[in-house]
Amino acid sequence: MFDLDQLTTGDVRRWVEFDESVRRTRWPAGRRRPPRQALVLAACSRDGYVREAAVRRLAVSPDPEALPLLLVRCVDWVRPVRAAARAAALSKLDESALRAVLPLIGVLRRRQVDDWMTTLFRDNLAAALDVALALDDLESRRWAHAEALGLLPRERLLGSARRDRDLVVRTLCGTALLDRGEFVEELLAAGSPKVRTRALTLVDRATVEAHLADRSSAVRSMAQFLVREAGGDPARCYRALPVSPAAIAGLGETGTAADAARLEQVLTDDRPRIRALAVRGLRRIAPDSAAVRPLLTDPSPAVLRQVVAFLRGKPVEVAVLRELLGEDRPLPTRRAAASLLRAGDTWLRLHTDLALLRDDDLAADARRDLAAWLSQSAGIYTAPPPELAAAIEGLLTRLPAETAQRIRFTLPR
Repeated sequence: MFDLDQLTTGDVRRWVEFDESVRRTRWPAGRRRPPRQALVLAACSRDGYVREAAVRRLAVSPDPEALPLLLVRCVDWVRPVRAAARAAALSKLDESALRAVLPLIGVLRRRQVDDWMTTLFRDNLAAALDVALALDDLESRRWAHAEALGLLPRERLLGSARRDRDLVVRTLCGTALLDRGEFVEELLAAGSPKVRTRALTLVDRATVEAHLADRSSAVRSMAQFLVREAGGDPARCYRALPVSPAAIAGLGETGTAADAARLEQVLTDDRPRIRALAVRGLRRIAPDSAAVRPLLTDPSPAVLRQVVAFLRGKPVEVAVLRELLGEDRPLPTRRAAASLLRAGDTWLRLHTDLALLRDDDLAADARRDLAAWLSQSAGIYTAPPPELAAAIEGLLTRLPAETAQRIRFTLPR
């Protein structure tokens, strides 16, 4: 049994889920039910003839569930049921009823039957604009904003472009204003990154250069492109700026090997973000810099992630990395060392995973990587040095016998 009162007073979108659940449920045959409940179940029946008969009864029903059920049947997969439901639903849809069921219409619009429900939503959007723009369903709310761009005053669009909780809506409204050339400066200062990127194309060169150090990488990238298009050098601008996250990021994005010294200088900065951005920049402009390796003991996980990316594929002493795996080291340092050991070669990777299987903090990572190694082991055509092979053999006791035997088959005999 179901609670009809709860359905009629709750979220109107629940009728969609209810309709689907009725057809998934086996209802006891021959059981007598109250007339309203019987009609509701008939309207959601698997049998198209039963649904069509229920639609005719719902068309003259004054009960609150009639209109939501008719709307659900408006997107029925059987054409006669759809046709009867649509005629009946339209006869009940006054402005008050429309505002109440608009959330349901928004959800039903996505059913791939035809565009009738979309047209119904669009044709009635102006009459229920405030409800449509505040819908809880994210996709429906975005669609409503896209359709309402021509109905909203420019000040309302600007407010949404600046402060709406949904980035997509902010971008929609901001882009619409920029298409008209309106509020360019305001949107450049407070729009979403995509909107501010577009706004940069509508301002003068001085304003573009002022946004070379924007907090958004997308905005910085557009500013760099526009400066180059105008014959300028973004790196020259970054060199003149004081140290900041955006300035260091921009120099790393546009500088040359000659700028490596400046990035290396800030590797000791107190701010982890500055250090991380400097390492990222050095990876591009000075991939052989020796100043990055000491940061393997940096306390910041964000910096360590950049250090691992910088050092991956480069020779790093195995003994140093194993020392950094010690249990007395901070966990981010140990993770970084394990990652670089795995990146060394396939046998060093296997040894590292086996050695960490009993580590309280790193065992889960080791098991996952070991499973990946085993899935690729058939394609291994190299052999480990004898000393490493012996070390691997000594660690196989940590594995189930069958898994250990699979690995032994890959080792030299």
